[in-house]
Amino acid sequence: MKFFILYVLSALQLFAVITIAPVNIGDKKGYSGMIKGSLETKRGNSDVDNYAGGIRIQYDDGKDYTVWSDAVFAYGQASGETNTNKTYIHLRLVHTFLDIKEINSEGFLQSETNEFTNVKRRLILGGGLRYHKDMKKYGNLYFGLGAFVENIEYLTAINPSEYNLRLNSYMSYTKSFNKQSKLSYVLYYQPKVTYISDYILSSGLELEVLIYEKLYVNFMFYYDVDTQPAIGIEDTDVSQRTSLIYKF
Repeated sequence: MKFFILYVLSALQLFAVITIAPVNIGDKKGYSGMIKGSLETKRGNSDVDNYAGGIRIQYDDGKDYTVWSDAVFAYGQASGETNTNKTYIHLRLVHTFLDIKEINSEGFLQSETNEFTNVKRRLILGGGLRYHKDMKKYGNLYFGLGAFVENIEYLTAINPSEYNLRLNSYMSYTKSFNKQSKLSYVLYYQPKVTYISDYILSSGLELEVLIYEKLYVNFMFYYDVDTQPAIGIEDTDVSQRTSLIYKF
């Protein structure tokens, strides 16, 4: 098994990921988390270096709330030219709401940078409500509705800084086939309050499979749309990633 794990580590082109599956209060009482990381180098016909890493720390009191934080970075070069340079930090609190089992309140704070979308810094502060429907053997369904304030600073002077208020709506679905595999999907729709034609649409599909004890292989597909990106930046991003995750 150890040789199999080493083979997987060397064969996969890994990238740090944020797992998209929602977290429920009481799922795992106390402290828990996960570590994500990768290193890829190629020499000869290709000259490539990719580095990525991330960590999640979570605390669940088992009754009223759960809080967690994700921190991720990714950096890459090809033929001496940087082609990836981004960071992501997210802090979220989920709390019971008026003793209604199916509804939770949420508050979140987020910071991110991305050199290749010309984003020097993007800060988000927001909150809302989440409805959770446990459909037993058919999985779990979630609907969220809220808002956030957004401040964006760009790397180029041609793009002025932005201060926006956006609605935040999402739906998510998770299905555990057994203790060894889980499928998750999430769709976010985030229009600007003052100009609804300016919106962000983000979707992700994730399959997580246990391969050994606390080590998982993670397959993800993303499709993101930003109708008003920085000048010169494409409005659509499509990506797929394969990663390894160690949970504790």
